[in-house]
Amino acid sequence: MAWNQSFYSYNNLTGHGNAVANTNPLYLMEAQVNYYDQDLNLINNDQFVTCQLVSQDPLTVKYTVNKNAKWSDGVPVDASDLMLSWAAQSGKYNTGELKTDDNGNPIPQPNVVAFDASSTGLALVKDTPTISDGGQSITLKYSTFFADYPIALTMGVPAHVIGMKALGAKDGASAKTAMNTAFQKDDKAALKKVADFYNTGFDFTELPSDKELYLSSGAYLLTDFKKDQYMTFKVNPDYNWGPKPSIQQITYRFIPDAMASVQALQNGEIDMTNPQATVDVLGAVNNLKNQGVDVINTIGSTYEHVDMAENNKGPFDPATYGGDKAKAQQVRAAFIKTIPRQNIVSRLIKPLNPTATTRDSFTLVPGSPGYDEMVQQNGSANWKDADIAGAKDLLAKAGVKTPVTVRFLFAKDNTRRQNEFKLIQQSAQQAGFTLVDASRTDWGAQLPNTKIYDASLFGWQSTNTGVTANCDNYKTKGQNNFYGYSSAALDAACVKLNAATTPEDQLKYLIEIEKALWSDSFGTVIFQFPEIVASNSKKLQNVKMIPLSPGPFWNFWEWTTTS
Repeated sequence: MAWNQSFYSYNNLTGHGNAVANTNPLYLMEAQVNYYDQDLNLINNDQFVTCQLVSQDPLTVKYTVNKNAKWSDGVPVDASDLMLSWAAQSGKYNTGELKTDDNGNPIPQPNVVAFDASSTGLALVKDTPTISDGGQSITLKYSTFFADYPIALTMGVPAHVIGMKALGAKDGASAKTAMNTAFQKDDKAALKKVADFYNTGFDFTELPSDKELYLSSGAYLLTDFKKDQYMTFKVNPDYNWGPKPSIQQITYRFIPDAMASVQALQNGEIDMTNPQATVDVLGAVNNLKNQGVDVINTIGSTYEHVDMAENNKGPFDPATYGGDKAKAQQVRAAFIKTIPRQNIVSRLIKPLNPTATTRDSFTLVPGSPGYDEMVQQNGSANWKDADIAGAKDLLAKAGVKTPVTVRFLFAKDNTRRQNEFKLIQQSAQQAGFTLVDASRTDWGAQLPNTKIYDASLFGWQSTNTGVTANCDNYKTKGQNNFYGYSSAALDAACVKLNAATTPEDQLKYLIEIEKALWSDSFGTVIFQFPEIVASNSKKLQNVKMIPLSPGPFWNFWEWTTTS
């Protein structure tokens, strides 16, 4: 099978590692606490971890790991691994801000503990969780109700590996003890070492010589990884704590060019591809139907959007205007008015999906419950399509000298994004913006590094149906808020959203969040992705798609082959 971007981090719970490029391969290797089925029902993988609601007031949840589950080095998977996930994502032990280098990679700071992970709903678990049942169970007590508690805690990287690498433990058991002791005693010296290794110790772009850096807890073992070429996965013979696959080996190839991946499918070099959808790609895969190629053409979970940096002393940063936030907001608003949202949809998306429309919500998918009400109230109507005259007027009112230079980051090897950039560039030029092509092949890893760009064009993919995850993109210092954006009103709405128990209240607070985003000119959204999955039905069967990450990989255990 083929994917368009190479793997670069075994830890996709970090900010810089949180990408589909990493999530798909890891889904093959990591046992899942829960997953979604074809109808987007959340399925608890009780063969691996059971999740028990102990109390709703205070919200108390107990997780118990199957005592037979183990990492591929033979060390048991247990509550220590879940404790590490909580510690990293709760933010409890952080003593300072995370710093990154010019490539967006975390860099250690003297005497500072800073996990590169989002302060999610797990931040509401203020007290260190308790471990029981011989180290198999962990109990979390929330300080207030959290609407998405069923999906809050996930299994991440192995705690014992960090205990050995960062704390010098000699074996798995002593490593877990050292890790848990550091958390329970809030040992800052030890926790700094833990955080620093957690952040970057599992980053690699080819097979490491140290096998402990790519252990498996799931269905497949990583056995080979050639940089920018392919990864090889072989079935884990010991795995019996989740759905078991029948396919013995998977070769996961990296083919950035969509048409090249279609050609590879036609030539029999691959059996499945999920390329970026374009009219040419759709036509090419449809032409292969008479050769036994199955084509899924649907709406996906990803939405295209443009964000702007407010923290790099560029054209959208108040610091450029002596700290004048109002002037910076006017420049951002002017730029948004130049983005030809409707034209992009009409020219690039409607040929794939004739009913396609602009997406007018940062948080809700078109057609989902509450979407119409959201769009009526969130303020998006003011930004429906390009308004060159309005953009010029805003720049004039701001007293900003034109042309305004904007470095624009997007995927260099993505045809659709190249076309989008051209359309935006041509439109923005009419209002006085000069867009500089700052595209890169490693654009995903560069998102935290706003020193190299002023605006970015990419897609956010939903990984779950929870409502609170949206806040990570927009709240002050949220994991995916790379841009320095901060709104007291939005932050307050996120706090309320966390504890909202009814759909009505959840929509109410989502609307508050979006009103802040649109009025502050945070950025804009453009369209919901069309998705194409093409597979060789003569060899590979039961390929299906869901509108959540990991897309067509969600049911790999149901795949079968005829040869």
